[in-house]
Amino acid sequence: MEKKILKYAAAFGLGIMALAGCTDKEAELLVPKLYFEASESTIQLDEEKEYTVDLQVRLSSMTESDVAVSYSIAGEDVVDAYNKKYGKEYKVLSTASLSSETSSIRAGEIVSDVVELKMTGLDLLGGGDNYLLPVRVHTGDVPVIEGSDITYYVVKKPAKIMKAARFNNSYIKVPITPLDVFKNVTYEAVINVSNFGDNNTVMGCEGVMIMRIGDAGGGTVPRDILQIAGKSEITWTDNPLKIGQWYHLAFTCSEDGKANLYVNGENVINSSFTMSSDLTAGGADYGFSIGMVPRFMWGTRPFNGYMSEVRLWNVVRTANQIKENMLGVDPDSDGLVAYYKLDGTVEDASGNGMEPEDMSAPSFVDLDNPIAIGGGL
Repeated sequence: MEKKILKYAAAFGLGIMALAGCTDKEAELLVPKLYFEASESTIQLDEEKEYTVDLQVRLSSMTESDVAVSYSIAGEDVVDAYNKKYGKEYKVLSTASLSSETSSIRAGEIVSDVVELKMTGLDLLGGGDNYLLPVRVHTGDVPVIEGSDITYYVVKKPAKIMKAARFNNSYIKVPITPLDVFKNVTYEAVINVSNFGDNNTVMGCEGVMIMRIGDAGGGTVPRDILQIAGKSEITWTDNPLKIGQWYHLAFTCSEDGKANLYVNGENVINSSFTMSSDLTAGGADYGFSIGMVPRFMWGTRPFNGYMSEVRLWNVVRTANQIKENMLGVDPDSDGLVAYYKLDGTVEDASGNGMEPEDMSAPSFVDLDNPIAIGGGL
């Protein structure tokens, strides 16, 4: 009997403890806590020189007394941590200020008084660049919800490309050699096709790794189908490319052969490809070219249309990096080997001295409208 009583008492005691634990948790949930309602907001700029947003924080429930809050603009370390966590390349927006560093939430209310966050000098930002502005809230009056003490403003200024290269039996030979070893690679180009030939070369090296549209001359791939060819083949048959439309094309391949094809920032094929450390076919005369393949024994395979933002990398660019930098990239980016903006010149913007000497230069044309991926001329 005593044992049974002890068991009942123990069970009753455990029940009381569990009930007390639940009560503590419920009480904790009822404690007013501070937080930013939006963890992230995106601001798309046009021609603005300045931009102002209203900064406010909220309480999870009302309090009987005022809650004092303060704000601070977080530094480069927070931007770096964000970029590392989410695979971004945002720059620090350093031209921002607060109309006041302090505010309050009045007793009986849940939203703070407005503080203005003002961004200036926006007309001086580079087109195509993305910036991050983190703002942190502080208070000693109530707890802050973990992870909700910072709000991020992503500031985007679209690139306005008003000039492009017109290719027609034109080419640019990129001056890499067999000594330029590629363990990993990324190709990128913005194109607009005027008309399709049997085989339309965008960029690369024949027989090794080339981005092209069609191989109708060989009787295997229709002339409007995107393909990566060479030591392997990857063919995107889902959507034939259209004449007169701007596309961003990208291809990545790693040392272990993992390959990805992107169209307009979307990963359309995940496959494998035989990677080559030498993208010149052993220093062949035709080498690595943009546009037609010069002096190629089986035909030059020209591209007829417009090109812009052609880039060669020795790293695998991530899906985020590709999608967010289609119309412009920082020339100092890691792994950028050659960068031809083709905005009126064939100069290499990477700073690596990849100025082409062997070429049949394209002409340059002023566009009626800025390049818009998915849009027309």
